[in-house]
Amino acid sequence: MKKLTVTLLAAVFFSAASAQDGNNICVWNAMNTYNTGGGPEDLERAIKCTDEAAVNESTSGKWKTWFYRGQLYTLVFLDKTLKTKYGSAAFEAVKAFKKLQEINDPKFKEWEEVFKYVMPLSTNVFNEGVDLFQAKNFAQAYQYFYLIKDINAVLEAKGKTPNIDLPTALKNAAICAENAGDAENAIKVYKDWLAIKPEASAYRAYGAALKKQGKKEEAEKIISEGLSKFPTDANLLVEKINTYLEAGQYPEALTYVNNLLSVEPNNDGALFIKGLAYEKIGNEDSVVYYYLKAAEINPKNIKPWNNLGALYVNKANALVEEMNKLGNTSADAKKYDELKAKRRELYLKAKPYLEKAKEIDPDDAQITRTLKQIELYTTE
Repeated sequence: MKKLTVTLLAAVFFSAASAQDGNNICVWNAMNTYNTGGGPEDLERAIKCTDEAAVNESTSGKWKTWFYRGQLYTLVFLDKTLKTKYGSAAFEAVKAFKKLQEINDPKFKEWEEVFKYVMPLSTNVFNEGVDLFQAKNFAQAYQYFYLIKDINAVLEAKGKTPNIDLPTALKNAAICAENAGDAENAIKVYKDWLAIKPEASAYRAYGAALKKQGKKEEAEKIISEGLSKFPTDANLLVEKINTYLEAGQYPEALTYVNNLLSVEPNNDGALFIKGLAYEKIGNEDSVVYYYLKAAEINPKNIKPWNNLGALYVNKANALVEEMNKLGNTSADAKKYDELKAKRRELYLKAKPYLEKAKEIDPDDAQITRTLKQIELYTTE
């Protein structure tokens, strides 16, 4: 996540004639002093005044209360001395500007002055999210990135183009919510993200988040919706494939595996899954072909080699069960020898594949035991 360049806030002067009540005069004076060479203490002494003005019946409905409050808390947030002490400053500033917008007093003509505060506020809110993300404070980083949604709404309501791209901020917010283990808020963000800019990555992440919450049907619906808009997106295709694999619907999975391979023909993972699907369906020639194709593309992937070995070992082990059921007649003895020969043949087919797997992972205990078993039954 990259930071954005900050446009410095220009000093803004206020008309004393617009301040008619004590608390708002207090806020106006403090900001005027601060903007003309004062210090953080000037802003700090005005916080009590603006808080009282915000709840006082005689001032809570006036535009100047929220105009001044938004400016004050923006200055507090941008002041390095006060920023940490007043951790909710940015959020209070945004709430104030939203309230100013909601009041919508036709007498208020100072939106250009509001923009001089909201634009740098927006940039600094985004950068604060980046800092918090890098510090692994994901829960707070999520709040700052998501705050961009409200900031942009204020700007757009007055015809001003935001300086922060909302889909980018929402993407960051979702990542932070996911990292914070906050699936509920992550899902909320994905809905917002898709509402303003449908993207394949948003559909995939949204579906994955729903699946984590055990909402499989909703997840499948979202993935299908995403594929209807982005039919060649590899990540969405993988999600769809996994859905069918988890349900044991291998023929259905093959359709989407083929779609994925049409986009990424050298995707060894897709080729492996295709081999796995054919294994479940029972097409041995295709199983061997696609497992070997996957291994050819990625020789360091142990799965194709392991599965090829297991394919024949499992068949050999099934013959052992059949052999153990035979009786003591001469016909049974003949059958036993036939099955034993087939078992040996299957073990020998499995051996080179498992040896390849062992080269990749010499410490795999299961592969080592199976190779010893094969050695035992093929050297008799």
